[in-house]
Amino acid sequence: MAAARAKAGPVGEDEERAILAALAAGRSQNQTARDFGRGAGTISRIAKRNGLEYSSPKRAAEARSRYAAEARIDLVSAGLEALARALPNVPPPKDMREWALAVAILIDKRRLEDSTDPTTRGGEIAELFRKMQEDEKNG
Repeated sequence: MAAARAKAGPVGEDEERAILAALAAGRSQNQTARDFGRGAGTISRIAKRNGLEYSSPKRAAEARSRYAAEARIDLVSAGLEALARALPNVPPPKDMREWALAVAILIDKRRLEDSTDPTTRGGEIAELFRKMQEDEKNG
């Protein structure tokens, strides 16, 4: 099914106000463009002209990845803390093996999240943090 073509011609004042209201209500630029039958670029220009700032989809995806990484790190940390609390009650030897395996897996996962080598899984997160810090410094 072919996508509908965007309206041609200038955006009237009433339509622009309605577009701004949709954006202010939390609609995405792409959804607003579809709702009004306009191109995403038109909606973006209207938003920018009226002082609304939006991140590019790539930056938004990077931000989501960053927050997901923080949640994973918190989960791994909580798992390690729970295993540390459980250690005095682990009867050797069979249960100790399973406990040690769980600790090793969690340590490995944490190391992957903290890696600064972008060629390893998880290194992209450290690289993303570095890029985000650079972006913050550069405005």
